Amino acid sequence: MFDEALLVMGLLLSSAYLIRAGLILGGLLKSPVLRGFERYSAFNDTYYPLPGLLTGMGLFVLCLGILLRRLSGTTFPTHLPGLVILLLAIIAYRAFGLASRFPGLFLALPRWYAELRERTTREERRRIAFMWLTLPRQTRLHYEWHTRAFTHWVDLVIVSTGTQTFEDIMRMMVSARR
Repeated sequence: MFDEALLVMGLLLSSAYLIRAGLILGGLLKSPVLRGFERYSAFNDTYYPLPGLLTGMGLFVLCLGILLRRLSGTTFPTHLPGLVILLLAIIAYRAFGLASRFPGLFLALPRWYAELRERTTREERRRIAFMWLTLPRQTRLHYEWHTRAFTHWVDLVIVSTGTQTFEDIMRMMVSARR
Protein backbone atom coordinates (compact mmCIF):
# COMPACT_ATOMS: atom_id res chain seq x y z
CA MET A 1 0.00 0.00 0.00
CA PHE A 2 2.82 2.37 0.86
CA ASP A 3 4.53 1.61 -2.45
CA GLU A 4 1.43 2.55 -4.43
CA ALA A 5 1.08 5.79 -2.48
CA LEU A 6 4.70 6.61 -3.23
CA LEU A 7 4.17 5.92 -6.94
CA VAL A 8 1.04 8.10 -7.00
CA MET A 9 3.03 10.85 -5.29
CA GLY A 10 5.72 10.48 -7.97
CA LEU A 11 3.02 10.74 -10.66
CA LEU A 12 1.59 13.89 -9.10
CA LEU A 13 4.97 15.58 -8.68
CA SER A 14 6.18 14.73 -12.17
CA SER A 15 2.88 15.83 -13.73
CA ALA A 16 3.07 19.12 -11.81
CA TYR A 17 6.61 19.62 -13.11
CA LEU A 18 5.47 18.82 -16.66
CA ILE A 19 2.61 21.34 -16.39
CA ARG A 20 5.07 23.98 -15.16
CA ALA A 21 7.47 23.15 -18.00
CA GLY A 22 4.60 23.38 -20.48
CA LEU A 23 3.66 26.83 -19.17
CA ILE A 24 7.28 27.97 -19.48
CA LEU A 25 7.66 26.59 -23.00
CA GLY A 26 4.33 28.11 -23.98
CA GLY A 27 5.60 31.50 -22.84
CA LEU A 28 3.15 31.89 -19.97
CA LEU A 29 5.74 31.76 -17.16
CA LYS A 30 8.73 34.04 -17.52
CA SER A 31 10.15 34.22 -13.99
CA PRO A 32 11.98 30.85 -14.03
CA VAL A 33 13.82 31.80 -17.23
CA LEU A 34 14.58 35.33 -16.04
CA ARG A 35 16.06 33.96 -12.80
CA GLY A 36 18.76 32.31 -14.88
CA PHE A 37 19.91 35.71 -16.15
CA GLU A 38 20.71 37.03 -12.67
CA ARG A 39 23.95 35.09 -12.21
CA TYR A 40 27.23 37.01 -12.29
CA SER A 41 29.31 34.25 -13.79
CA ALA A 42 30.80 34.28 -17.26
CA PHE A 43 29.00 31.13 -18.39
CA ASN A 44 26.36 31.06 -21.06
CA ASP A 45 22.90 31.90 -19.67
CA THR A 46 21.07 29.85 -22.28
CA TYR A 47 17.79 28.31 -21.17
CA TYR A 48 17.89 24.66 -22.26
CA PRO A 49 14.61 22.95 -21.31
CA LEU A 50 15.08 19.57 -23.00
CA PRO A 51 16.86 17.64 -20.17
CA GLY A 52 14.35 18.78 -17.55
CA LEU A 53 11.42 18.04 -19.80
CA LEU A 54 12.72 14.55 -20.60
CA THR A 55 13.42 13.90 -16.91
CA GLY A 56 9.87 14.88 -15.96
CA MET A 57 8.40 12.72 -18.71
CA GLY A 58 10.69 9.82 -17.83
CA LEU A 59 9.71 9.90 -14.17
CA PHE A 60 6.04 10.15 -15.09
CA VAL A 61 6.22 7.17 -17.47
CA LEU A 62 8.35 5.18 -15.00
CA CYS A 63 5.93 5.70 -12.09
CA LEU A 64 2.90 5.08 -14.27
CA GLY A 65 4.41 1.90 -15.72
CA ILE A 66 5.31 0.47 -12.33
CA LEU A 67 1.90 1.38 -10.92
CA LEU A 68 0.05 -0.20 -13.87
CA ARG A 69 2.20 -3.31 -13.60
CA ARG A 70 1.31 -3.71 -9.91
CA LEU A 71 -2.38 -3.08 -10.49
CA SER A 72 -2.69 -5.45 -13.44
CA GLY A 73 -0.44 -8.20 -12.08
CA THR A 74 1.42 -8.67 -15.35
CA THR A 75 5.10 -9.58 -15.63
CA PHE A 76 5.74 -7.33 -18.62
CA PRO A 77 8.56 -4.83 -17.84
CA THR A 78 6.49 -1.65 -18.07
CA HIS A 79 9.24 0.43 -16.48
CA LEU A 80 11.53 0.16 -19.53
CA PRO A 81 10.06 3.10 -21.51
CA GLY A 82 10.54 5.36 -18.49
CA LEU A 83 14.15 4.25 -18.13
CA VAL A 84 14.78 4.87 -21.83
CA ILE A 85 13.38 8.41 -21.54
CA LEU A 86 15.56 9.04 -18.46
CA LEU A 87 18.59 7.82 -20.44
CA LEU A 88 17.65 10.26 -23.20
CA ALA A 89 17.50 13.02 -20.56
CA ILE A 90 21.06 12.22 -19.50
CA ILE A 91 22.20 12.26 -23.13
CA ALA A 92 20.43 15.59 -23.73
CA TYR A 93 22.09 17.05 -20.63
CA ARG A 94 25.52 15.96 -21.80
CA ALA A 95 24.89 17.21 -25.37
CA PHE A 96 24.41 20.88 -24.47
CA GLY A 97 27.25 21.86 -26.82
CA LEU A 98 25.45 20.24 -29.74
CA ALA A 99 22.21 21.97 -28.79
CA SER A 100 23.90 25.37 -28.59
CA ARG A 101 25.25 24.92 -32.12
CA PHE A 102 21.68 24.57 -33.40
CA PRO A 103 19.72 27.20 -31.42
CA GLY A 104 16.88 27.35 -33.94
CA LEU A 105 16.12 23.69 -33.30
CA PHE A 106 16.90 23.07 -29.62
CA LEU A 107 16.61 26.54 -28.08
CA ALA A 108 13.56 27.89 -29.94
CA LEU A 109 11.13 27.63 -27.03
CA PRO A 110 9.88 29.69 -25.31
CA ARG A 111 9.56 31.97 -28.30
CA TRP A 112 9.87 35.22 -26.34
CA TYR A 113 13.18 33.98 -24.94
CA ALA A 114 14.55 33.03 -28.35
CA GLU A 115 13.74 36.51 -29.68
CA LEU A 116 15.22 38.14 -26.57
CA ARG A 117 18.41 36.06 -26.86
CA GLU A 118 18.86 37.11 -30.50
CA ARG A 119 18.59 40.84 -29.86
CA THR A 120 20.25 41.34 -26.47
CA THR A 121 23.64 40.83 -24.92
CA ARG A 122 24.34 38.93 -21.72
CA GLU A 123 24.66 42.17 -19.76
CA GLU A 124 21.33 43.49 -21.07
CA ARG A 125 19.60 40.25 -20.09
CA ARG A 126 21.07 40.57 -16.60
CA ARG A 127 19.71 44.10 -16.34
CA ILE A 128 16.31 42.90 -17.50
CA ALA A 129 16.36 40.18 -14.83
CA PHE A 130 17.25 42.62 -12.05
CA MET A 131 14.65 45.13 -13.22
CA TRP A 132 12.15 42.24 -13.16
CA LEU A 133 12.82 41.85 -9.43
CA THR A 134 11.91 45.50 -8.80
CA LEU A 135 8.49 45.22 -10.42
CA PRO A 136 5.44 44.96 -8.16
CA ARG A 137 3.90 41.51 -7.92
CA GLN A 138 0.76 42.44 -9.88
CA THR A 139 2.81 43.91 -12.71
CA ARG A 140 4.95 40.78 -12.89
CA LEU A 141 1.81 38.63 -13.03
CA HIS A 142 0.50 40.77 -15.88
CA TYR A 143 3.76 40.46 -17.82
CA GLU A 144 3.95 36.72 -17.14
CA TRP A 145 0.76 36.10 -19.09
CA HIS A 146 0.96 38.91 -21.69
CA THR A 147 4.02 38.45 -23.87
CA ARG A 148 3.37 41.55 -25.96
CA ALA A 149 3.29 43.81 -22.90
CA PHE A 150 6.39 42.05 -21.60
CA THR A 151 8.19 42.69 -24.89
CA HIS A 152 7.34 46.40 -24.69
CA TRP A 153 8.63 46.53 -21.12
CA VAL A 154 11.86 44.78 -22.17
CA ASP A 155 12.32 47.35 -24.95
CA LEU A 156 11.95 50.15 -22.41
CA VAL A 157 14.51 48.53 -20.11
CA ILE A 158 16.97 48.07 -22.98
CA VAL A 159 16.55 51.67 -24.14
CA SER A 160 16.88 53.11 -20.64
CA THR A 161 19.94 51.06 -19.72
CA GLY A 162 21.45 51.39 -23.20
CA THR A 163 21.43 55.19 -22.89
CA GLN A 164 23.23 54.95 -19.58
CA THR A 165 25.82 52.59 -21.07
CA PHE A 166 26.34 54.88 -24.05
CA GLU A 167 26.84 57.85 -21.74
CA ASP A 168 29.37 55.89 -19.70
CA ILE A 169 31.29 55.01 -22.86
CA MET A 170 31.29 58.64 -23.97
CA ARG A 171 32.60 59.74 -20.55
CA MET A 172 35.40 57.22 -20.78
CA MET A 173 36.35 58.43 -24.24
CA VAL A 174 36.38 62.07 -23.13
CA SER A 175 38.44 61.30 -20.01
CA ALA A 176 40.90 59.26 -22.10
CA ARG A 177 41.53 62.26 -24.39
CA ARG A 178 42.54 64.50 -21.47
